[in-house]
Amino acid sequence: MLKPTNRSAAKTWQFWLKLAGSLALLSFLLARTDLHAIGTLFRSLRFPIFFASIFLYILTQMLSVVRWRCLLLAEKIDLPFWRLTLLYFEGMFFNLMLPTAIGGDMIRGYRVFQMTRRDEASLASILVERLSGFVALVIIACIATIPAYTHLNDPVVVWLVVMAATGVIGIVAGLLSDRLQSLFFRLLHGVGLGRFHDGVHRLYEAVQQYWTHRRTLLLALGLSLILQSLVITIFYLISLALNLSVPLRYFFLFFPLICVISMLPISIAGLGLREGSAIYFFSKVGLDSASALSLSLLWFAVTALCGGLGGIAFLVGHSQHQMDP
Repeated sequence: MLKPTNRSAAKTWQFWLKLAGSLALLSFLLARTDLHAIGTLFRSLRFPIFFASIFLYILTQMLSVVRWRCLLLAEKIDLPFWRLTLLYFEGMFFNLMLPTAIGGDMIRGYRVFQMTRRDEASLASILVERLSGFVALVIIACIATIPAYTHLNDPVVVWLVVMAATGVIGIVAGLLSDRLQSLFFRLLHGVGLGRFHDGVHRLYEAVQQYWTHRRTLLLALGLSLILQSLVITIFYLISLALNLSVPLRYFFLFFPLICVISMLPISIAGLGLREGSAIYFFSKVGLDSASALSLSLLWFAVTALCGGLGGIAFLVGHSQHQMDP
C-alpha cells in the first residue's frame, strides 16, 4: 500500500508526464504545420460567428445543468437550479485546471455531498450524466458513419466507431450485470485495491438504482442527444468563423471520435491528442493541417473561456457556502 506522501508524489509525476506529453505532441504538430497559414486564418476570423459559438456553448452547459438536475431529482435530491449552475461551471473550471479530466466532476460531487450528506447518490448522478453523454456521442457517430463512410472509405474510422460502441456496451453491461460486477471486484482485490471495495460497491448500487428510474434515464439520453448535437454544431460554427468549407455531416462523425481519442489519459485536457486527431480526420475531407489545427485550438479556446467563468462561479459558490449555516 502506498503511503500518502508516495501517492502525492506519484500524482505529481503523472501530471508532469502528461503535461510533457501534451507539449511534445503540440510541438510536433506545430513543427509540421505552416504557422504563417495559421496566422492568416486567425486574422481573417469572423468574430460575430465566433462570439455566437461562445454564447451557444454557454447555453449547452445550461442544458447540461437541466439534465443533471433531472437525475438528482430522481433520487430526491432537490437543489436550486442556480446553485447547480454554479457547481457545474465550477466543475468545468477544475476539469481544465486539474491534472485529471474528472477532477471537476469529483469536486462538484463533493459539493453536493456537503449540502445533502448523500455521497454515493451525488457521485452516481454525475457518473450517469457523463455516461448518458458518452452514449449519445456514440449513437451520433454510428448514425453519421452510414452516409459519410461512402465518401471516406477509411477502415480506421469504422474501427474507432466499433471500439467506442463496444466500450459503451461493456460499461453498461458491467453496471447492470452481477456476474461482471463480481469479476470487477475480484480484479480490484487482485491488483491490491481491495480497501476500496466497500466504497466502490456502494457507488455501484447507487448507479444501479437509476435503472429503476427508466423515464429519467430516457429523458437524460434525449437531452444528451440534443446537447451533443448542439456541441457538434458549435464546432461547425467555429469552422465557419475560420472560413473553412467542410460539410456539416462530417462533423457529426469526426467530433465524437476526436472526443473519444482526447479521453486517453496521456495528456492534459486532451491537448495534443485532440489536435492530432483533428488533423488526421479532417485531412480525409481535404482540410490542410493548418486549418484543422486552427479549428481544434479555437475550439479549445471556446471551452477554456467558458471554463474560466467557472473560476468566478467557484468564488461565488465558495462565498455562498461560507454564508450557509
